[in-house]
Amino acid sequence: MSGGGDPTQPPPAKSPKQSSPTTTIESLGEDLLLTIFLRLPSLATLIRAALTCRAWRRAVASSPSFRRSFRELHPAPLLGIFEDPDRDALPPFVSAHRRDRDVLAAIRGGDFFLTPLLEPNSCASDAPLRWRVVDCRDGRIVLMNRVAGLLAIVNPLARQCPPDYIHIPFDMCSRDGPLRLGVHLLSSDEEPMSFRVVWLLCDISRVQLVVFSSETRDWSFLPWVEITERVPAHDANNWWLRWGMQANGLLYWPFKNEEHMLTLDTATMEFSVFELPPYLKGQQDCFYAVGETKDGEPCIVYCIGFSIGVLKDRVGDDGIKRWILVGMVHYEAESANDNRLQVVAVEGGFAYLITTEMVLSLCIETMELEKLFPRTFYARHFHPYIMAWP
Repeated sequence: MSGGGDPTQPPPAKSPKQSSPTTTIESLGEDLLLTIFLRLPSLATLIRAALTCRAWRRAVASSPSFRRSFRELHPAPLLGIFEDPDRDALPPFVSAHRRDRDVLAAIRGGDFFLTPLLEPNSCASDAPLRWRVVDCRDGRIVLMNRVAGLLAIVNPLARQCPPDYIHIPFDMCSRDGPLRLGVHLLSSDEEPMSFRVVWLLCDISRVQLVVFSSETRDWSFLPWVEITERVPAHDANNWWLRWGMQANGLLYWPFKNEEHMLTLDTATMEFSVFELPPYLKGQQDCFYAVGETKDGEPCIVYCIGFSIGVLKDRVGDDGIKRWILVGMVHYEAESANDNRLQVVAVEGGFAYLITTEMVLSLCIETMELEKLFPRTFYARHFHPYIMAWP
């Protein structure tokens, strides 16, 4: 029989096919992984993804350029607002009305009741419940207890981190001495675990900085500085400055004369004074706040009636740097009771405003005004809590 093999012998074994290697998400290089992460819809979603494994968390945490790119594409979400309590209690938190499941998961995973301040074994265990929020920045809240002489720095999204308690270096219950005007928290992306607390003191014509460093765990009293623009000179009232604001490494304190602004460069700790823009000068019923755009550029958002304007510090055609009006929008009140519009804060390219009935946001880049949620609180002071990079 021709053309055939031996029928008594088994057929030759077939050679195994070469199987193609399986590609999984663990096989992706870091650059490709970060490119995928840039397409996630929000900071809250990115944080949930980064917590999946150590490699992803390390990839996100170790790339400053990725963090900058993500911020440009996805503004940090407003999680809610802390308000001053009207009695001896912890500051209540009003959650933003968002239906983003990752934002809701962040809120649920945090401790916005500030229960660490009630810890019986802490140095604040005997302190009365008279905590007030004095600053809210980079995911941290700074609270003051005048009676106990304490500051507390709390991160509501970090349950495992206890509050950082700082003893105030002077008697807050005493009315003697210079005016103590506001507390500001300074931190940076380069050293997120380190921070400074800046306190401004002022008398009739001078200002002084008192600075706490987390590295030395001590306060420093810097020399007094004369402010020559302090006018009128014969006015003996210490209350010549308003509460301060922070934007992109600078601190701003408006003069009560509605003519000037005191500025501190926190990198050099040097003061300067500039005249307010014509849009704000002498305006008695004008509410404004200094903050930064999405790109970190200083800006001023102001309200006169229901008109909202945005000013940026620009160099004009004549080569002189001045505050220039770059956009305006008008808010249409829905009811007769909605009769007041006020800027609360400007941060990360958004201005947060309130009326008597509504909480609003203004995108500085697009000048789009959005109603966030009804106002259910009526405290004198309130602080937007914006999700920060962990």
